[in-house]
Amino acid sequence: MGFESSESAVAVLGLEGFVLLAAVEVDGELQQLVETKASAVGCSGCGGRALSKGRRKTKVRDLSRGGRPVVVVWAKRLWRCGDTDCDVKGWSESSPLIAPRASLTERARAEACRRVGRDNHAVAQVARSLGVGWATVMGAVRDYGTPMVDDPDRIGAVSALGLDETAWQRANATRHTAFVTGFVDIVAGRLLDIVAGRSAKVVEDWLAKRPEDWLAGVSMNRPGFRGHS
Repeated sequence: MGFESSESAVAVLGLEGFVLLAAVEVDGELQQLVETKASAVGCSGCGGRALSKGRRKTKVRDLSRGGRPVVVVWAKRLWRCGDTDCDVKGWSESSPLIAPRASLTERARAEACRRVGRDNHAVAQVARSLGVGWATVMGAVRDYGTPMVDDPDRIGAVSALGLDETAWQRANATRHTAFVTGFVDIVAGRLLDIVAGRSAKVVEDWLAKRPEDWLAGVSMNRPGFRGHS
Protein backbone atom coordinates (compact mmCIF):
# COMPACT_ATOMS: atom_id res chain seq x y z
CA MET A 1 0.00 0.00 0.00
CA GLY A 2 1.44 3.35 -0.98
CA PHE A 3 0.92 6.62 0.84
CA GLU A 4 0.87 10.14 -0.50
CA SER A 5 1.80 13.10 1.66
CA SER A 6 -1.03 15.48 2.60
CA GLU A 7 -0.56 18.80 4.39
CA SER A 8 -4.28 19.06 5.12
CA ALA A 9 -4.24 15.63 6.74
CA VAL A 10 -1.35 16.71 8.98
CA ALA A 11 -3.46 19.58 10.30
CA VAL A 12 -6.38 17.36 11.31
CA LEU A 13 -4.53 14.42 12.88
CA GLY A 14 -4.77 15.79 16.43
CA LEU A 15 -3.26 12.78 18.23
CA GLU A 16 -0.91 14.09 20.92
CA GLY A 17 2.55 12.55 20.66
CA PHE A 18 2.02 11.33 17.08
CA VAL A 19 3.07 12.74 13.73
CA LEU A 20 1.46 12.03 10.38
CA LEU A 21 3.81 10.58 7.78
CA ALA A 22 1.36 10.33 4.89
CA ALA A 23 -2.26 9.75 3.96
CA VAL A 24 -4.18 8.21 1.09
CA GLU A 25 -7.80 7.41 0.30
CA VAL A 26 -8.54 3.71 -0.18
CA ASP A 27 -12.04 2.53 -1.11
CA GLY A 28 -13.60 5.68 0.29
CA GLU A 29 -11.62 5.55 3.55
CA LEU A 30 -8.86 7.93 4.58
CA GLN A 31 -5.88 5.90 5.77
CA GLN A 32 -3.32 7.84 7.80
CA LEU A 33 0.18 6.48 8.40
CA VAL A 34 1.48 7.73 11.76
CA GLU A 35 4.35 7.24 14.16
CA THR A 36 5.17 8.53 17.63
CA LYS A 37 7.61 11.36 18.23
CA ALA A 38 9.81 9.14 20.41
CA SER A 39 13.41 8.88 19.26
CA ALA A 40 15.12 7.55 22.40
CA VAL A 41 13.58 5.12 24.89
CA GLY A 42 14.96 3.65 28.10
CA CYS A 43 14.53 0.07 29.26
CA SER A 44 11.98 -0.26 32.06
CA GLY A 45 14.14 -2.91 33.71
CA CYS A 46 17.64 -1.49 33.84
CA GLY A 47 17.15 2.02 32.49
CA GLY A 48 19.61 1.51 29.66
CA ARG A 49 19.00 2.87 26.18
CA ALA A 50 16.71 0.65 24.14
CA LEU A 51 17.72 -0.64 20.72
CA SER A 52 15.39 -0.78 17.74
CA LYS A 53 13.99 -4.10 16.53
CA GLY A 54 12.11 -2.55 13.61
CA ARG A 55 8.43 -1.71 13.31
CA ARG A 56 5.05 -3.38 13.12
CA LYS A 57 1.98 -1.71 11.63
CA THR A 58 -1.20 -1.61 13.71
CA LYS A 59 -4.52 -0.46 12.30
CA VAL A 60 -7.29 1.17 14.33
CA ARG A 61 -10.36 3.14 13.30
CA ASP A 62 -10.64 6.78 14.27
CA LEU A 63 -13.15 9.64 14.08
CA SER A 64 -14.40 10.32 10.59
CA ARG A 65 -13.03 13.31 8.65
CA GLY A 66 -15.11 15.24 6.16
CA GLY A 67 -17.68 12.46 6.07
CA ARG A 68 -15.04 9.82 5.31
CA PRO A 69 -14.18 6.89 7.61
CA VAL A 70 -10.61 7.12 8.92
CA VAL A 71 -8.16 4.30 9.60
CA VAL A 72 -5.01 5.13 11.56
CA VAL A 73 -2.06 2.94 10.56
CA TRP A 74 0.45 3.16 13.40
CA ALA A 75 4.01 2.20 12.45
CA LYS A 76 4.69 0.98 15.95
CA ARG A 77 8.33 0.78 17.06
CA LEU A 78 9.66 -2.47 18.52
CA TRP A 79 12.41 -2.20 21.12
CA ARG A 80 14.89 -4.49 22.87
CA CYS A 81 17.25 -3.99 25.76
CA GLY A 82 20.93 -3.86 24.84
CA ASP A 83 22.02 -5.30 28.19
CA THR A 84 22.18 -9.11 27.91
CA ASP A 85 21.93 -9.42 31.71
CA CYS A 86 18.61 -7.53 31.86
CA ASP A 87 15.42 -9.54 32.38
CA VAL A 88 13.53 -7.30 29.97
CA LYS A 89 14.18 -8.63 26.48
CA GLY A 90 11.82 -6.81 24.15
CA TRP A 91 8.62 -4.75 23.93
CA SER A 92 6.57 -2.59 21.60
CA GLU A 93 5.82 1.06 22.23
CA SER A 94 2.45 2.03 23.65
CA SER A 95 0.19 5.06 23.88
CA PRO A 96 -2.81 5.89 26.09
CA LEU A 97 -4.54 7.13 22.92
CA ILE A 98 -4.52 3.69 21.30
CA ALA A 99 -4.92 0.72 23.64
CA PRO A 100 -3.21 -2.62 22.89
CA ARG A 101 -5.22 -4.78 20.46
CA ALA A 102 -7.78 -1.97 20.14
CA SER A 103 -10.18 -1.59 17.20
CA LEU A 104 -10.77 2.12 17.88
CA THR A 105 -8.69 5.04 19.09
CA GLU A 106 -9.63 6.19 22.58
CA ARG A 107 -11.12 9.42 21.26
CA ALA A 108 -13.32 7.39 18.91
CA ARG A 109 -14.39 5.20 21.83
CA ALA A 110 -15.27 8.29 23.88
CA GLU A 111 -17.25 9.70 20.95
CA ALA A 112 -19.10 6.40 20.54
CA CYS A 113 -20.17 6.57 24.20
CA ARG A 114 -21.32 10.18 23.79
CA ARG A 115 -23.40 9.38 20.72
CA VAL A 116 -25.10 6.42 22.41
CA GLY A 117 -25.51 7.98 25.84
CA ARG A 118 -26.23 11.64 25.10
CA ASP A 119 -27.50 11.64 21.51
CA ASN A 120 -29.50 8.41 21.95
CA HIS A 121 -28.12 6.79 18.81
CA ALA A 122 -28.49 3.03 18.54
CA VAL A 123 -25.35 1.03 19.30
CA ALA A 124 -25.65 -0.73 15.94
CA GLN A 125 -25.90 2.62 14.12
CA VAL A 126 -22.74 3.96 15.76
CA ALA A 127 -20.94 0.68 15.09
CA ARG A 128 -21.78 0.88 11.38
CA SER A 129 -20.60 4.47 11.12
CA LEU A 130 -17.25 3.58 12.69
CA GLY A 131 -16.84 0.32 10.79
CA VAL A 132 -16.65 -1.90 13.88
CA GLY A 133 -18.85 -4.48 15.57
CA TRP A 134 -21.68 -3.95 18.03
CA ALA A 135 -19.66 -5.40 20.93
CA THR A 136 -16.79 -2.96 20.31
CA VAL A 137 -19.06 0.07 20.66
CA MET A 138 -20.92 -1.40 23.63
CA GLY A 139 -17.58 -1.97 25.34
CA ALA A 140 -16.73 1.70 24.85
CA VAL A 141 -20.12 2.72 26.25
CA ARG A 142 -19.49 0.64 29.37
CA ASP A 143 -15.91 1.82 29.86
CA TYR A 144 -16.64 5.52 29.42
CA GLY A 145 -20.23 5.57 30.65
CA THR A 146 -19.91 3.65 33.92
CA PRO A 147 -17.69 6.25 35.68
CA MET A 148 -20.14 8.98 34.67
CA VAL A 149 -23.13 7.03 35.96
CA ASP A 150 -21.34 6.18 39.21
CA ASP A 151 -20.20 9.78 39.79
CA PRO A 152 -21.93 10.90 43.03
CA ASP A 153 -22.11 14.46 41.71
CA ARG A 154 -23.92 13.42 38.53
CA ILE A 155 -27.44 13.67 39.97
CA GLY A 156 -27.15 16.97 41.82
CA ALA A 157 -29.85 18.41 44.07
CA VAL A 158 -33.38 17.00 43.65
CA SER A 159 -36.44 18.43 45.42
CA ALA A 160 -39.08 16.00 44.11
CA LEU A 161 -38.28 12.38 43.29
CA GLY A 162 -40.66 10.30 41.20
CA LEU A 163 -40.65 6.51 40.92
CA ASP A 164 -42.29 4.27 38.38
CA GLU A 165 -42.02 0.67 37.28
CA THR A 166 -41.75 -0.54 33.70
CA ALA A 167 -41.86 -4.00 32.17
CA TRP A 168 -38.84 -4.13 29.87
CA GLN A 169 -38.92 -7.84 29.04
CA ARG A 170 -42.24 -9.67 28.66
CA ALA A 171 -42.84 -13.16 29.93
CA ASN A 172 -42.62 -16.12 27.59
CA ALA A 173 -42.37 -19.88 27.93
CA THR A 174 -38.93 -19.70 29.56
CA ARG A 175 -38.97 -16.54 31.71
CA HIS A 176 -41.14 -14.30 33.85
CA THR A 177 -41.80 -10.65 33.02
CA ALA A 178 -38.80 -8.54 34.04
CA PHE A 179 -39.37 -5.09 35.59
CA VAL A 180 -37.19 -2.06 36.21
CA THR A 181 -37.70 0.92 38.50
CA GLY A 182 -37.05 4.39 37.18
CA PHE A 183 -35.98 7.31 39.41
CA VAL A 184 -36.98 10.70 38.01
CA ASP A 185 -36.30 14.29 38.98
CA ILE A 186 -39.87 15.54 38.63
CA VAL A 187 -39.02 19.25 38.72
CA ALA A 188 -36.29 19.07 36.07
CA GLY A 189 -38.04 16.33 34.10
CA ARG A 190 -34.95 14.14 33.82
CA LEU A 191 -34.32 10.48 34.34
CA LEU A 192 -31.78 9.92 37.11
CA ASP A 193 -31.36 6.17 37.13
CA ILE A 194 -32.90 2.82 36.19
CA VAL A 195 -32.39 -0.29 38.32
CA ALA A 196 -33.56 -3.84 37.90
CA GLY A 197 -36.60 -4.94 39.93
CA ARG A 198 -39.66 -3.18 41.38
CA SER A 199 -39.65 -4.01 45.09
CA ALA A 200 -39.52 -1.67 48.06
CA LYS A 201 -36.01 -3.02 48.73
CA VAL A 202 -34.88 -1.84 45.29
CA VAL A 203 -35.92 1.68 46.23
CA GLU A 204 -34.46 1.47 49.72
CA ASP A 205 -31.11 0.21 48.41
CA TRP A 206 -30.93 3.04 45.87
CA LEU A 207 -31.80 5.68 48.46
CA ALA A 208 -29.27 4.19 50.89
CA LYS A 209 -26.49 5.12 48.48
CA ARG A 210 -27.47 8.81 48.49
CA PRO A 211 -25.91 11.28 50.97
CA GLU A 212 -27.98 12.34 53.98
CA ASP A 213 -28.03 15.99 52.98
CA TRP A 214 -29.32 15.00 49.53
CA LEU A 215 -32.13 12.91 51.05
CA ALA A 216 -33.11 15.75 53.38
CA GLY A 217 -34.13 17.94 50.45
CA VAL A 218 -36.18 15.32 48.61
CA SER A 219 -39.93 14.70 48.71
CA MET A 220 -41.25 11.43 47.25
CA ASN A 221 -43.83 11.10 44.51
CA ARG A 222 -44.62 7.54 43.50
CA PRO A 223 -47.30 7.45 40.78
CA GLY A 224 -47.94 3.89 39.69
CA PHE A 225 -45.32 2.48 42.05
CA ARG A 226 -46.74 -0.34 44.12
CA GLY A 227 -43.66 -1.14 46.20
CA HIS A 228 -43.85 -4.93 46.12
CA SER A 229 -41.82 -6.73 48.76
